[in-house]
Amino acid sequence: MSRLSSTRLDAYWFWDHLPPEAELRRQLMQFRAQGFGRIFIQARLSMPRALYLSPAYLATYARAVAIMAELGLTAGIYDDYAWTSGQAGGRSVAGADALREEHLFWAESPGPEAQISGITATLAAALGPAVRHWIHDGGTPGFGAWAVVAAVIWPVSGPPVDVTEAVRLTGTGPAGASFRLTCPLPEGARWTVFARARATRSRLINYLMPEAGARFVKQGLEPYADALGPHLGRTVDCLFFDQPAPGLYDWAERQGNLRNSLPWSDGLARALRRSGPLAPQLAALLRDTGPDTGPIRATVYRTLTQMMTQAFLGPLRAFCDRTGLRLTGHEILPHVASFDLNGGFSAIDPRVALAADFFGIDRWRDETAVDANNLGAQLAPLLGDSVAQAAGRRGAWCELYLTSERSEARAAGQWDLTPEALRGQLIRLHLLGASRIILHALYAGPGDSRASVLDNLRFDFPPGYNLQPWWPVLGAIAEEMAQLAASVEAATPPARVLLLYPYETALREGPRHGHATAFGAWCRAILSLGHRPLICDEAGLAALDSPGAAVGVALPGPVSLAEPQTATRLRDTGLPVWTAPPADLAEILSAAAPVVPEVPGLRALVAGRDAAGDWRVVLVNESAAPLVAEILSRTGLACGAMDSAARRIAVPLDPQDLRCLTLTPAPARQDSARLSPMRRAPGPVLQRLEDGWTLHLGNEARPVRVDRGWQAQGAAEVSGIGRYERALDLAEAADLVLDLPGVACTARVWLNGRDLGQRFAAPFRFDLGRVAAGAHLLRIDVANTMANAFYAGTPFAGSGGPDASGLTQVPLLRRAD
Repeated sequence: MSRLSSTRLDAYWFWDHLPPEAELRRQLMQFRAQGFGRIFIQARLSMPRALYLSPAYLATYARAVAIMAELGLTAGIYDDYAWTSGQAGGRSVAGADALREEHLFWAESPGPEAQISGITATLAAALGPAVRHWIHDGGTPGFGAWAVVAAVIWPVSGPPVDVTEAVRLTGTGPAGASFRLTCPLPEGARWTVFARARATRSRLINYLMPEAGARFVKQGLEPYADALGPHLGRTVDCLFFDQPAPGLYDWAERQGNLRNSLPWSDGLARALRRSGPLAPQLAALLRDTGPDTGPIRATVYRTLTQMMTQAFLGPLRAFCDRTGLRLTGHEILPHVASFDLNGGFSAIDPRVALAADFFGIDRWRDETAVDANNLGAQLAPLLGDSVAQAAGRRGAWCELYLTSERSEARAAGQWDLTPEALRGQLIRLHLLGASRIILHALYAGPGDSRASVLDNLRFDFPPGYNLQPWWPVLGAIAEEMAQLAASVEAATPPARVLLLYPYETALREGPRHGHATAFGAWCRAILSLGHRPLICDEAGLAALDSPGAAVGVALPGPVSLAEPQTATRLRDTGLPVWTAPPADLAEILSAAAPVVPEVPGLRALVAGRDAAGDWRVVLVNESAAPLVAEILSRTGLACGAMDSAARRIAVPLDPQDLRCLTLTPAPARQDSARLSPMRRAPGPVLQRLEDGWTLHLGNEARPVRVDRGWQAQGAAEVSGIGRYERALDLAEAADLVLDLPGVACTARVWLNGRDLGQRFAAPFRFDLGRVAAGAHLLRIDVANTMANAFYAGTPFAGSGGPDASGLTQVPLLRRAD
């Protein structure tokens, strides 16, 4: 029986080798025990590319899936080697050079000669040599088959003049080409040449060519179908694509509104010519050429995007329909780790990278998916959930990957991730709209000690969660997250602010325009009151048939609309339309639902009403200090042991507290009420357990101080589980609580051999119960992270290490009140 209904946690399983069957089974049993439901096997750059899709690879893969079936796990097919879907580990273009990506470049000149030079790859190539060699044979891009596509003269005044026929190609090379203008250049004028070239060393396909998408399916997906046979549509339930996008190139002479090379094909040229000559259209991508500039840009970029999705996602859709798989996956999200629309990958132009038409791309999927980066609230799950709702679904699958914040090598990741930090991020993602979370990643092995990113599994966007010393607590986190997600999804959201996704503006103006940050400001303003906006495209606004489902419409500043009827429809609804958050936003939202005013460290969600008509509200204290949240209602709410309904309910929260409240609407009989805290306050300190501790690390036992971690006591490079032991003498029997004010990063406590449980987030307090007078043995097992062991001696350690490990403050024995 599948476990997907009882867990919301999935994972990539990174392979750098082919695990033997016993190891497959051992790891998969661990994954099941720790709460995972769906596993995506992923061949990484540390696996020899020749091994990918080989008979041995497919046989091992099939055996792993068969074991998943036995264990009740579900498998999803991750569709490629490493990432950037479409290359099939280089097989898509091997022996088919015509299918390699092509791009359009340009150069401007004040004289008769012009050149395109210094072409470099961006984004993924910035991750290091392993990626550069994977994308481009030899590690650097090379271009050939150069040809002039168009040229214009920019006169001192007036529109550009098409001079395509007057340009000659005078020289070519792998890094660029040179050109000559053969007609006179007016005084003060400049000219621009547009030239196409094929990336002769690239393993990426031309996403504009349907035959390239079809070849990827044949070379990269059909082998899975052949190997997995009856498991397809059963144990294997979905196909996951990951950031299908052309290489995003820059070069010395690039200028203008378009910030990367333009993917190109003969088919795109033919499609654009239906709207007129190429030269004026291409010129409008760079400069303002008149009142039609915006519409021209939007038409070119829409045409490009529609052709790319049809050519690539179309064959994937057909493959899934034929094999009984659900299609999911995500495009490049330029807003990753940010609420601003282009606050993540700011070096790319999303208009040419399948990274702007989120609602359009989702029409090809059965499940909406996004990715999130690092440990903070961000747009991806919020936008993903809204996109899913536009398709009649709810919630987005959210991949979570971590990049280094202690080193410039982003792929060195975060071996220092603690379970408390992971739990906090999973909560954020679920409250923002994630229905399932895909951890990046579980590791088939530990890699090795080489300080090399991506071609060494150890430094391939870690952590490898199953290698962390605190791995055994992950099951408890997964269980808590499943309960949280179920509580949120049991509610129907209240009337919300409809926030326009300004696709037309993005196409016309580009990623540096003010709409991108204005959009983020809207998201933050609404979320700060415990509500989520519903993000809509123009079609969603135009189709709005129940104004009561919204309290108003938010526009991220002055925006352009593709369809005039959108503005007409908005006027007809009678809803207020804002271009910036109004000062009385809290009052507006409170007319439809409770609100939770912003408090530093507090995260809140008014999820909506459940089937009984009660409000579901979630509160989280993300800070290291206690706080009090307030839930405000115009009419009144009752909860639990409250004497009577109140308009204002105070909710005390200890650090890391997560409270899922059910509030019943009722006429208020009092202005304010206060809920009891989740746990009783700690009693007075009976003993400071400062001395007499022994630490067992591996096979060694040593006296140890507990006012600082073991990393400061001669074990700076030790990662694992340390066992602290100490005798405990009581003069009289008492009800006791053990308070551990400093733990890095999980603790499990035993008293006289009796297991009293584990904690992986503050506060680290353990109820010891009634303890008799006399001598006792106290044991505390503390797990740290793999950071100290794996980063030691590498440039990835940063300047602040080694990381705290073990007990870092003196434990306190308290009386239980």
